[in-house]
Amino acid sequence: MMLDSIHTEHGYINRLLNILQQKLDAIENGRTVNYSLIKDIVEYLQQYAEHCHHPKEDILYRYYQSHYAKNGDMQSLEQEHHQLAQLTAEFADTVEMVLMDAVIPLDIFAEKLNVFVARQKAHLEFEEKNIFPLIRRDFTAEDWVAVSKELHVYQDDPLFGEHVDARYQKLSEHIST
Repeated sequence: MMLDSIHTEHGYINRLLNILQQKLDAIENGRTVNYSLIKDIVEYLQQYAEHCHHPKEDILYRYYQSHYAKNGDMQSLEQEHHQLAQLTAEFADTVEMVLMDAVIPLDIFAEKLNVFVARQKAHLEFEEKNIFPLIRRDFTAEDWVAVSKELHVYQDDPLFGEHVDARYQKLSEHIST
């Protein structure tokens, strides 16, 4: 089922956010971190989460909104996806600047990383605890058929899919250790 697939993707994203949290902890404790690994995670979130994961959710949310919700209950979630995309782009720029040896104070970078991880985790938690139960409760078999007709064919997950893209090989190895 589509919602189970999205839930699985949330698990993958949470794994990546946990790695970023570990990097934040390392920074706060004066240890060095691999900024290239941070870049790989952020790029994955930009490429896969924003172009495949969130569009699937948005289809569900729009359908739910038009058939079940009252007072625009789910309209804000699509907007939140856009805000998260903007946050991710801004953080990606910061990481890129660090990798190009721009002088960014470590405390500023750590704060941006903290905000990024916290916002992403809060979003996933909100969907899991507040939105998915509503969809599971209210959707009928006919709703799932209707929603599935709106789905486009999305790319295979380049990190957690059947085949790891060469671009994410080092990140995949890091996750496996």
